[in-house]
Amino acid sequence: MKIQIKFALIVLAIAALACGVSIPGTNATEAAPTPIVPAGGGGTGGTEPTNVPPVNPPSGRPLFDDDFRGRDTNWGVGTDADSSVEYVNDALQFKVFTTNFFVWSQPTDEEFSNVHIEVTANNASTDSNAAFGIMCTQQFMDDSYYYVYITPAGDYGIVKSVFVQDDVELVSGFSDLIPQNAPSYRLGADCGNGVVTLYVNGQRIDSGSDAEYTTGRFALFVWSDEVANGADITYDDFIVTEME
Repeated sequence: MKIQIKFALIVLAIAALACGVSIPGTNATEAAPTPIVPAGGGGTGGTEPTNVPPVNPPSGRPLFDDDFRGRDTNWGVGTDADSSVEYVNDALQFKVFTTNFFVWSQPTDEEFSNVHIEVTANNASTDSNAAFGIMCTQQFMDDSYYYVYITPAGDYGIVKSVFVQDDVELVSGFSDLIPQNAPSYRLGADCGNGVVTLYVNGQRIDSGSDAEYTTGRFALFVWSDEVANGADITYDDFIVTEME
């Protein structure tokens, strides 16, 4: 499965703040509208993920982490007719209401290089082809970055997004190491040294080679397929460490 993000976009009304919900692939020459940022922060009564390994920070110096508790988190949030990114029960929930729609959120404009990123993705999607994952080394032009994704059906991909060009699929396929329609997945990505690697539940799935983007920002995303209201992913226990 290949995600054709640039041809699947419908422009999100609440686009980007510096640390806001953003839509790669929109016209970069136009200023983004002011996002809607609801009042309030994290929720209460969080639930623990199931069927995933314990959250153990990988070796290497920790650079950034977030358990999405309280009001000290800075991820972009907002809701409109197409999608929603909100703090719910001490986690960050992405819902996509429109088919073939891509939405992402990031917490900081700080740039990192040679990093390992991990996050727990709690899956309540009704569409097994909905995709979700991690973006890394995002450039000044928001449409340039690497991203790794999986679907509940067991598909995966490692892709390079290039400003005003088609996405470049580095690797993709189906893996038996991705449990189908699991309630939770522990996702991981290595981004650095000319290689992007995808992990699921602590197991290496595949790697793609490309050395153009060496430093940049990170984000989380969800992409809907052909089922309206079919994508529902809640992220928790996010951590970025320095690769050794």
